[in-house]
Amino acid sequence: MKWAFTICKVFGIRIRLHATFLLLVLWVMWAAYMDAGAAGAWWGLVFVAAAFACVALHELGHSVVAQRLGVRVSAITLLPIGGVAALRSIPEKPAHEIAITVAGPLVNVAIFGMLYVVGYYAPFDVPYYPGLVGFPGLPMSLAELIGALLSVNKLMVVFNLVPAYPMDGGRLLRATLASMIPFPRATSVAAKIGRTIAMSTVIACLLVPDRVEAYLGTSPLMLGIIGLMIFLAAGSEAQAIRLRGMLRGATVGQVMNPEFVRVTPDETAADCFRKIYRTSQDDFPVMTDGQLLGLLTREDVLEAMRQSGGPARAGDLMQTCFHSLRPDVALEVAHEQMQAGRQRTFPVVCDGALVGLLTAENVQRYFAAQMELVNGGRRSK
Repeated sequence: MKWAFTICKVFGIRIRLHATFLLLVLWVMWAAYMDAGAAGAWWGLVFVAAAFACVALHELGHSVVAQRLGVRVSAITLLPIGGVAALRSIPEKPAHEIAITVAGPLVNVAIFGMLYVVGYYAPFDVPYYPGLVGFPGLPMSLAELIGALLSVNKLMVVFNLVPAYPMDGGRLLRATLASMIPFPRATSVAAKIGRTIAMSTVIACLLVPDRVEAYLGTSPLMLGIIGLMIFLAAGSEAQAIRLRGMLRGATVGQVMNPEFVRVTPDETAADCFRKIYRTSQDDFPVMTDGQLLGLLTREDVLEAMRQSGGPARAGDLMQTCFHSLRPDVALEVAHEQMQAGRQRTFPVVCDGALVGLLTAENVQRYFAAQMELVNGGRRSK
């Protein structure tokens, strides 16, 4: 995810902070400062840090169980609206998805239990805020902080179990449906239900904001933004599952482009720049005597043109550290590699010879053609 930086690593999983999260911190501190001065700003910072530590632990619950079940997790990214665990693959066994999904809320239940015990035996009175989703104001003491965190974890359990895909409740719904119908169909149904719930929430926040705040004790504006984010995320994830289903069964060799432009090590950046706009390629294999020496990217060519006007050699600009694929590799696996890394073009090598190039555009065009084929067949019936 762009605009995110790593702050630590736990169980081999990178915990990343999105740049927009800093805006949330500044906004909370400013609002707290205006309300209670410097002390308020300090407690605002402490509260945000503690609340999102609970969010990170929630996502770690998902991630650690996922790793135990053989699903690779690259990172957890903290956003102003919560956390996102980046799983390299999607667990399609319903039992695995249920185990991974339930682990997150169980972490919050455990945190709630520990905080409740601490509050019970503490030498000061910890306020307990009743209700399922009600949320107190800014804590200004350790006792109030513990009380607020009790509410945070209670809210996270209730909120995440709403059956609005892609939230935890929606994933549990999908896992249940997947035990009865095919996985892509289960995802589609769960996504439609999730989008319906999300849009209903947005409409309620727009039409009857006073009732929303009275019944839920939550800002209609914030709840409406969350509803909109869920609506968009449900559509995006459903599209990703459709893509994965369409790619299944295909190989790299079936989708790669066997007709490509190559360059020699002695060609200049100016020569390669002309090939960028005269062909449909962005990246070029650098070859001599049939041997693949490196990969020259569009960015490398443009940077050389900016700096020196184009006399630099392709052999000096090319990247020699890159990944290649075999023609028999499953297209689904290749697509996961594309999403996980920064490489845009993959040379396809068979028995030491370059036989084609695979790009994200090839994959998208294949998916679009397959979708058109399926949808066209449905319309003709």
